[in-house]
Amino acid sequence: MLDRLELYNFKSYRGRQTIGPFHSFTAVIGPNGAGKSNLMDAISFVLGVRSASLRSTALKDLIYRSGRKRKADKKGKGKAVEGDDDDDAEDDEDEEGEHDASGGEGEADGDDEENGVDGERTAWVMAVYVDREEKKEWRFQRSISTTGSAEYRINGKAVTFKRYNEQLEKFNILIKAKNFLVFQGDVEAVASQSPKDLSRLIDQISGSLDLKDEYERCASALLKATEASMAQHSRRKGVNSEVKQYQLMKTEAERWQSLQAQKADAVVHHVVWRLFHVEQGIKEAESRIDERNEQLKALREENDKFEDEVRGKKKEANKAQKDVTKQEREVKSKEKELEDARPAIDSIQAKRQHALKRLKGAEASAATQSADLDTLQKKLDDLNKDLETTNRAAQRHSDTQDKAAREKGISLSPQDVAEYNRLKSQASSKAVSEREALANLLNDDKTKRDALASAQDQLEGAQRKIERLEEEEAGLVKRRETAKSKETSLQDELEHTRGELDSLRKRKAQIAQTEAEYNEKLQRTLQDLQQAGAAKHEKESETRFKETLATLKRTFPGVKGRIIDLCKPTQQKYGTAVTTVLGRNIDSVVVDTEQTAISCIEYMRVQRLGQATFIPIETAVVKPAHDKYRSFAKGARLAIDVINFDPSVEKAMQFACGNALVCDTMQIAKYVSYEKGQEVKAVTLDGTVIHKAGTITGGTTHSGGRQFEDQEVEALRRRQAELTGKLSAVFKDRPPPQAEERLVANETRIKADLQIVADELSGCQVRLKGVQDQLKTLRKKVSELDKTVSKLEDELAQLDEQAAAHRDVIEREEDAIFSTFCARIGVRDIREYEEKQLRTAQEGNAETLKFETHVARLQNQIRFQTEQVDETQRRLDSLEATAQKQRVSLEQLDEELEAQRAEIERLEQEVKDLRLALERLQETLAEKQGELEAVRKEGGKAGRVLDKALKEIASCNDEIERLASERFTLYRRCKLEEIDLPLTKGKLDDIPIEEAAAPVAAMDVDGPESGTQNVYQANDYGVEVDFDEVDEDEETDGSSNMEDKLLGAVARLQGEIDKMSVNLKAIERLGDSEARFREIDGEFDEAREATRKAKDAFNAIKKKRCDLFNKAFKHIEDNIDQVYKDLTKGTASPQGGVAYLSLEEPDEPYLHGIKYHAMPPLKRFRDMDQLSGGEKTMAALALLFAIHSFQPSPFFVLDEVDGALDNTNVGRVARYVQSRTEKGDFQCIVITHKQLMFESSSALVGIYREAGSKTLTLDLTKFADNGA
Repeated sequence: MLDRLELYNFKSYRGRQTIGPFHSFTAVIGPNGAGKSNLMDAISFVLGVRSASLRSTALKDLIYRSGRKRKADKKGKGKAVEGDDDDDAEDDEDEEGEHDASGGEGEADGDDEENGVDGERTAWVMAVYVDREEKKEWRFQRSISTTGSAEYRINGKAVTFKRYNEQLEKFNILIKAKNFLVFQGDVEAVASQSPKDLSRLIDQISGSLDLKDEYERCASALLKATEASMAQHSRRKGVNSEVKQYQLMKTEAERWQSLQAQKADAVVHHVVWRLFHVEQGIKEAESRIDERNEQLKALREENDKFEDEVRGKKKEANKAQKDVTKQEREVKSKEKELEDARPAIDSIQAKRQHALKRLKGAEASAATQSADLDTLQKKLDDLNKDLETTNRAAQRHSDTQDKAAREKGISLSPQDVAEYNRLKSQASSKAVSEREALANLLNDDKTKRDALASAQDQLEGAQRKIERLEEEEAGLVKRRETAKSKETSLQDELEHTRGELDSLRKRKAQIAQTEAEYNEKLQRTLQDLQQAGAAKHEKESETRFKETLATLKRTFPGVKGRIIDLCKPTQQKYGTAVTTVLGRNIDSVVVDTEQTAISCIEYMRVQRLGQATFIPIETAVVKPAHDKYRSFAKGARLAIDVINFDPSVEKAMQFACGNALVCDTMQIAKYVSYEKGQEVKAVTLDGTVIHKAGTITGGTTHSGGRQFEDQEVEALRRRQAELTGKLSAVFKDRPPPQAEERLVANETRIKADLQIVADELSGCQVRLKGVQDQLKTLRKKVSELDKTVSKLEDELAQLDEQAAAHRDVIEREEDAIFSTFCARIGVRDIREYEEKQLRTAQEGNAETLKFETHVARLQNQIRFQTEQVDETQRRLDSLEATAQKQRVSLEQLDEELEAQRAEIERLEQEVKDLRLALERLQETLAEKQGELEAVRKEGGKAGRVLDKALKEIASCNDEIERLASERFTLYRRCKLEEIDLPLTKGKLDDIPIEEAAAPVAAMDVDGPESGTQNVYQANDYGVEVDFDEVDEDEETDGSSNMEDKLLGAVARLQGEIDKMSVNLKAIERLGDSEARFREIDGEFDEAREATRKAKDAFNAIKKKRCDLFNKAFKHIEDNIDQVYKDLTKGTASPQGGVAYLSLEEPDEPYLHGIKYHAMPPLKRFRDMDQLSGGEKTMAALALLFAIHSFQPSPFFVLDEVDGALDNTNVGRVARYVQSRTEKGDFQCIVITHKQLMFESSSALVGIYREAGSKTLTLDLTKFADNGA
């Protein structure tokens, strides 16, 4: 067991300290920050745990540091390099180190051991372990220095880490597995770990993980050996097959040569037959060209005549059209100028109305302000008069006071004054009680007089304020009436404006309705005209395209026809839908190959026959229709299934139709596209399309197939001109857009003015109510102050009566004492003297103060009234300036209005004149266009006859060119394929690889005789073919059936040849293949033996690893349930909970996960992540104790594993640990804060801080008998 720890300068433990002894169940306690976790780190450190697990980035961070040293070390991080430790060297992982500022224990040796031999700072931890079996003490010591170097010692002797680890393993202390400790937070990690993490933990504890590298090496070797064996087997099989093939090839060679000779004869016969009919076709085409050339001259002369006449009429019509266009531009320009000028009148009128309103408002406000100014000025004059009168009265009073003082003054000598003072002092000792009572009465009198003065001042102030508020009330009433009048005026103006706006909008709506009716009629007329033109154009275009297509079919046999001509709906109801599905491909031309399409395009370009789209069957890229759509929804079917066509053009039909669906109704189409979300084109029977993107277009247009006569077309054009004129008139009658904008703006302005007036009226009303409330309050206050003044005056009268009684007693006493003195100075009594000297001054001062107060009040009122007069004068000046400005503005606006009206009248007359001129020009244009159309009709007939003749000649030349090209192709094929063509003249060597440049095209220039066309001169390269082998039937039959017959003979022979796989060098290669087979067979045997050996080695290491893992798993599985029951049982559930482990894959469990299930007592089964924090902790502790029971270490250190537990679970854990340690084979050291835990221990180690971490120990077994 672990007996004690000795530390020196380790983390927060300063100096040398001894911690222990540790008992079987020792609890480590202390406050947070004292160093409990540092004790855990010390145990981990001395037993070889890496620094990354000790909350330090480097070993030197574990050395105790004073404040100075610690500050310096915080500037950087060090890296640890630890002795000879290779695979367990200290990691450089960036983990947070502990920089505890604590000191060492009290019994530390001091600073004399802080430095090593070389002056380095060092730290070490020594664990004293007692082997109970051998009764021997082992000392394991690990030291470090600030340089990061480390040293391991056993019993004082320096050893390598490997030796150190081996000795610990003998005591079953496994450093890698850390089976002797549980760090703070490990319990939560165990509780939340995944099945794969739990499997890795057992893999490590069992020792199976040590075999992982060897296991992976053997697995890799087995895989490589297996792949090599499979490769050799494949090579052997391939060579064996090759030998057999060469044997078969030899037999086929002679038969192949015989068939090649027969095929060559058949090919020559077909080529000769085809060349014979090509020559015949060229001769027939030349004959037809000669016939048509004889008719061309007369046809050209007639056509030229009509063309000259058309050019003349067209020139006249164009000139008339230019005149009309020019006149229309002038009319539009002048109308625009007129329309641009009209809004100016509205704008000027609006400005004039606004200026007039501002003028009236300014004049009304100025009159009000002028009246207010007169009233204010009158009040100011009255106040100035009062001030002047008061100043004169004050001066008279001052003069009177001075005169009275001079007349009544009595002068005493210094001796008399001294005598007066002595007698006054003697008199004050008489009638003392009356004097005190009089003094009290005088004090009360003064207090009440002050209160009376204050009440009178308040009364006067309230009365002045009432006067001011009554004036303000009158002004507010006047403002309210003015605002109400203005509000009524604005309401009337708003109603008038709204009436105008409604009338304007009704007029616009009526005009819009009339315009819509005319537009609708015009649209129908234009549609009829368009339909008439389109029908005519379509008829002509259709005819031309059919002629072109017929020519292409004659010239190029690979042309099949148009899509629309090659298919037919299975039922008539599908016609519209199929037409919609085919869409732009409906007129596409189907051809056999891309080369045919290119030839057709070149032919149409040279002959200027328009454009066409071609679909070559050979190279068209199509996706087969999805079969799921054939039964996807009732009433929906693939478009390709509702048309009939020849199988030879199926690919073209698939290209045109794609996956499009024909649906009976729109509901079915929406169901397919929207509800089922299929990205296909869905077409209904009426032609409506729901595209892949979800958009809907289409629906049929019913043209009715009308055929329009010339008279009807002319009537439609007159109708168009009539409706256009009416629309133009309606457009001119439309009110200008600025009119509505002006009325709307005016309405908005009036509303804004109304809001301003309403706000002003509301503010005025609120202020008036406030003033009235203040007046009511002030009047009530005045009434109360009147009562207060009357009451105070009554009380003062009573005080005067009481004071008079006391004064009589005092005066009798004073008369007795001052009788002689008064006789000498010549006064009746002493009071006469005092009153003359004092009262005169007091009365004068009081009256003076009253005058000064009144003057100050008048001056304040005058200053306020002056400010009011000045402010009113400024407002009056501003309003008069505004009114004058608006008068000037009105005069200017009147002048602008007259000028604008004159301008509009001038523009209206100009527009009228221009319109009359335009009508005359339009009549001229219609006349010229009618003449042009008549000439065009006559000329068109002649042109069509000439075009037909030219096209026939061009078609014959094209036929000659095509046949000549086919002849050259046959010659070149014979040359390239070395076909032995029978010739009577020339030789195949003269045939070039590329066809020689063709002579000048027949349609580009006239022939030698004016008006005729040249015959295409085909190049025969001086070669003539011997046609003797062509029999009579073959000469008369140039049909495709005969060609199919001849080609069929070639194809049959070629088919037999193609079926044969002939290799003329098979005999030579047969011997080489047999030798190579024997060599590969030997290599295969060697590879198979290597695979067997690799498999045996892999199975051996696999079995060893499985045995180790399963041994540990079986042990933990057998113990986990009992440990969990012991930890969770209680009075409510004596049996405790249930826990078990299960393997995800029993075959190789270390490659897969292990599931841990724990069911607390009286709870239903739940997954681990659904348990509470305490339940997870109990389950994790059960797993840790079960794991520890496999290869148990002699002691088990737990760091605050009970942090998440309540008292009940803490008690259960404590009882379990206590029961385990009582057996004597298990030592447990628990760092805890829980009282129930350390109360159950057999010894305590207390850690506290005092200039560092210090420890105390207490053996609790000594107190067991006392119940402590």
